[in-house]
Amino acid sequence: MLKGHLLAFLSVFIWSSLYIQTSLLLESFNPFTLLVLQCFIGYLFLLIVYPKFCKILSLKEELLFLLASLLGIVFYNLFLNLSMEISSPSNVSIIIATSPLWTCICAFFLRIEKPYLLFFVGFFISIFGVVLLNFESFLSFNLKGDILALLSSVSWGLYAILIAKLLHYNIIFCVRKILFYGLLLILPLSFVFDFNFAFYKSLDFINSINLLFVGIFSTGICFVLWFYATKLIGAVSANIYVYLTPVITIVVAFFVLDYKLSLLQIFGVIFVLIGVFVSERKPHNKKTKDSK
Repeated sequence: MLKGHLLAFLSVFIWSSLYIQTSLLLESFNPFTLLVLQCFIGYLFLLIVYPKFCKILSLKEELLFLLASLLGIVFYNLFLNLSMEISSPSNVSIIIATSPLWTCICAFFLRIEKPYLLFFVGFFISIFGVVLLNFESFLSFNLKGDILALLSSVSWGLYAILIAKLLHYNIIFCVRKILFYGLLLILPLSFVFDFNFAFYKSLDFINSINLLFVGIFSTGICFVLWFYATKLIGAVSANIYVYLTPVITIVVAFFVLDYKLSLLQIFGVIFVLIGVFVSERKPHNKKTKDSK
């Protein structure tokens, strides 16, 4: 159990820490071009690490892989990037933080995991903390951008549930296959979303290093760690650590970029941490033996 929580935290920590590299890359590449490149690098890395292929047991599971790619690679990233272009980062951050709620709701309806009261209590505490973290720029709204962010959040929630049904395969193979389908699904959109075919002109030393880090760690290693965490502690428990994303991003910015934390943000960090702790407190069913 502890290993699963550590893997989930490590995944979110690396994802959040690499937001700085991603923001630097977005100065040279448009969001769609960056998505294609990091998925391609992540796929090649995992193919080198685990070049074996596994036989899929049924057409239903093959379709699950395809659907997971559509939701977790295409919809999640596409809606997220589009929302960040027209909505405020604070709004997007808060809306994306609701993804554990959608995971829990889906798990409930699909009878994968039972909902519990402390999850919802922790959810509201964490969301309140995220709002405090972004309070200074929270009062600006963009309906279209916020809806796109919500669609991104729901897509991730559904994706988290789908991958739980595929964990009997080798984990690296699972991630690699989802990335492969993701590339197949996003490449036809290259002409719609302005893929920069001259991206190589922007590949100086710094951009190349940052791109390798994002592709290998964010798109490759982190997804593998996330799959392992989901296998060990379940989709709902793993997704609770998504609440920590804005906290880790701000803390990393504080140490790396000399970012100044306000008093509200400090309180926001505390509330998010309390919310994560409360949400992870699952009720334990007491088993009693009948004595005759």
